[in-house]
Amino acid sequence: MRIKPGDVMILWTNGETSIEFDDVTSIMINVNSDEYSVLRMIAMARAYNDPLIFSKWAITDELSGRRYSRVASLALLSRLIDYILVESGYEDYVTKSFNESEFRRTLINGPSDLKLRALEALGLDVPFSIEMSHRGSGIINDIIKGLGSDFISRYLDLRSYLLNNTTLEYLLNYLDLLFRDS
Repeated sequence: MRIKPGDVMILWTNGETSIEFDDVTSIMINVNSDEYSVLRMIAMARAYNDPLIFSKWAITDELSGRRYSRVASLALLSRLIDYILVESGYEDYVTKSFNESEFRRTLINGPSDLKLRALEALGLDVPFSIEMSHRGSGIINDIIKGLGSDFISRYLDLRSYLLNNTTLEYLLNYLDLLFRDS
């Protein structure tokens, strides 16, 4: 069933608990015809409540003092939210949300701090989430066609590594390895 404009009640359960209607605590939100933002909120709830997904993006005590950990965590969270949506059958919404020109602009003219630029690009890299779901491969090649720089080459290396090692700790370690001279 599609979400219609108006008020919607979102109910999140772990799938094992049965609840009585009187026990439901709800948050009412106005959808305003923006089904995608509601779907992202639901996916975010899953990212917070699923221990496996949470372990991929959450900042642990060991990582809390590391530079870039907060930005990296948010970038990974964004990619994982879109991954959850793609896996749930909402690939069209995720694909339509991709702002290719903003992504390309970040790759070309992002912050001079290359680690920060890579993290900003990752936060915008919707094709990465689609590729994580094994629903598309090589999408990035069409997007970066005509672009070439040492930074883009390193970024592509980072995202290839992350496709197989999607955790915050690995992201931070590989980021340090790739951009140690920056």
